[in-house]
Amino acid sequence: MSSSLDSSSPTPGSHRPESGEGFRRWTARLGWVLAVAIPAWMAVGRVLTDSAGNLTPVYAATLAPVLLVLSVVALAVPARRQARYPSVRACTVLLISWVCGIALGFTLPDTGEGASSVLGAWAGPGAEGAAAALSNPLGIIMLFMAITGCVVSIRHSAHGEGNGRSRDATEDDAQGTGFFPVLDV
Repeated sequence: MSSSLDSSSPTPGSHRPESGEGFRRWTARLGWVLAVAIPAWMAVGRVLTDSAGNLTPVYAATLAPVLLVLSVVALAVPARRQARYPSVRACTVLLISWVCGIALGFTLPDTGEGASSVLGAWAGPGAEGAAAALSNPLGIIMLFMAITGCVVSIRHSAHGEGNGRSRDATEDDAQGTGFFPVLDV
């Protein structure tokens, strides 16, 4: 005699959520906001602190659009497929990229009259050296993780549920056939 609270089987008509489904769903929802907010922060963040200089338009024309495109592709491709959300691995990698993007917005150095990084404008000229030293590693990590997250998201969503399963031997044997084998992900 067991009570209904001890039942481990789901009720008829319901499905058990996959491992990490909540994390994937919330990361994807938050990701759409971050995909726009972080490039905007890198492009116009220094205008808010009066530390804009000669390199601000360069950052707005290069770093911001690249991160925006990579983030949108990483979130949009699984949404159009059966997976609906990026895999847990892709979400984790994208979160690392977005955190580095936020930090990069604080540390990007600039040149010209009255220009500095946002961190330098807030913490004073003593923080300029630290900001300049952190900006290159943060930028490299951000771009590497954004590219990796985009690729992992597309590859994992091709398998249906976005759980990141490996391809089996029959799928590997089928590679190289068809009209566009490289695009067959």
